[in-house]
Amino acid sequence: MAETTNHPKMPKATGFHRKLKESTQSLHDQAESGAFQIRMVNGELARAEFATFLGQMRHVHAALDPALESAASSDDRVAQIFDQSHLRLGKVDQDLEDLSSTELAEPLPATESFVTYINKAQQENPVSLIGVLYVKEGATNGNKFIAKKLRETMGLAPDKAMGYLDPHGTDQRRCWNAFKVELNELDLDDQEQDHCVDAAQETFRMVMNISKQIPVAEAASTT
Repeated sequence: MAETTNHPKMPKATGFHRKLKESTQSLHDQAESGAFQIRMVNGELARAEFATFLGQMRHVHAALDPALESAASSDDRVAQIFDQSHLRLGKVDQDLEDLSSTELAEPLPATESFVTYINKAQQENPVSLIGVLYVKEGATNGNKFIAKKLRETMGLAPDKAMGYLDPHGTDQRRCWNAFKVELNELDLDDQEQDHCVDAAQETFRMVMNISKQIPVAEAASTT
């Protein structure tokens, strides 16, 4: 589980960003205490385990990337905050290629649930996908440091296999600060904000569920 949203020395949250942050803080804390997340933070994942994680995220982003693009084309608020740098599918594919992991495993039950949720949100309430994007984009803050650790423990070159975790590279801080500004400038009523909060909370839960199922799937594949 690598969906975290905190970053050291960041300015205090305000506005809609604060609402999202405070409404997901307990889930964020749960995510950080998960066994898979702790092993990832400590750089203890084998390449095969990391590739399994990326494979599941590929299933997620095969649904999420086009859903965000569709939502942006139909809702000006989504278009205001979404840009092409938020797409992850191509980066996941490159990471898997870097790891020589070309056979994509079937989606885990938790992954299927996440994909179903994304597709339903895109059809019924596209603006709520801003909540999913908030978690995914916020995760890149902590993931940047995880990527550095995994590069070291896996013996990877600086430009290999970490495009999903560290999509913005040296531009990370600017991208996150700009994203928070855009969040607070969105013209969303209270109900729409609440829908985004619900989506953010569900995103934390669903990615945690995926992270719990990965070790089980890995163990089953080796027996």
